[in-house]
Amino acid sequence: MKKIRLIYNPVAGDATFKNRLDTAIKSFQKAGYLVSPYRLMGPNDMDNALAELDEKYAAIAISGGDGSINNLINAMKKNNIDLPIGIFPFGTSNDFAAHMRIPRNVQKCCEIITNGEILEVDTGVANGIYFINVCSAGLLADVPYKTDIGMKNSLGKMAYYIKGFEEIPKLRPIRMKMEYDDKVIEDDLYLFLVLNSSTAGGFPRLAPYASVYDGLLDVIAIKAANITNIINLIIKTLRGEHVGDPNVYHFQTDNLKISSDQVFESDIDGERGPSFPLSIRVERRNIKVFVPPRQ
Repeated sequence: MKKIRLIYNPVAGDATFKNRLDTAIKSFQKAGYLVSPYRLMGPNDMDNALAELDEKYAAIAISGGDGSINNLINAMKKNNIDLPIGIFPFGTSNDFAAHMRIPRNVQKCCEIITNGEILEVDTGVANGIYFINVCSAGLLADVPYKTDIGMKNSLGKMAYYIKGFEEIPKLRPIRMKMEYDDKVIEDDLYLFLVLNSSTAGGFPRLAPYASVYDGLLDVIAIKAANITNIINLIIKTLRGEHVGDPNVYHFQTDNLKISSDQVFESDIDGERGPSFPLSIRVERRNIKVFVPPRQ
């Protein structure tokens, strides 16, 4: 019988996946999998979750948000594990799963893992740390880990938006330098994002031309502007109409360096990332993910 390691973060999102664990185990067993569940005890427990995996394991499933997937991928790379990943998107932020059209439904997720397709997808690497969805920095980039955990569990993604609006009055431009493909951009920016998928922060078309298997990362950088222009830009972003706006830089690249005279940290998949300067590159199709069958 094939084995699957089912890793779950008991406090991710609304913390309800643990109540649906039996549904997942039942579905996997019906499909011929022997399930080995692992409850994460904390942010540094992923190595233990991957311990003692042998050749009988056919897959790893993870329940949580983008941050949980990020922790899993970095631990898999560290331990030289190359198994396909199944996703249960039960975190606060599930942007990568949204891009891949993976629903927030335990039964359907199990069916995707047992009957779906395996897609080889790109990952980004920032200063040696892998990211599956986005690396960002600047103002508002630290909102995910500055938001109270209790608030996230009770309000979900709305907690990020509330915290973000609290931070808007603090907006100050940051001088940044971006170097890519023999080009250099130096400007006062509020925020930049380096995206693997099209979705981040709940904005479904933030990078409308992004693909997770094209060997390229999409860079979106917001220029410093007055508050009226920023509000108009937010409205455009909600509609997916911000690309081409004069206050937005957008380009695609497989290698990027970002620096600043100021010292601050980045955000990687909603988790605290490395400090500046950043050296970012793409590793093409180096992770396998279960996705819904193509229609």
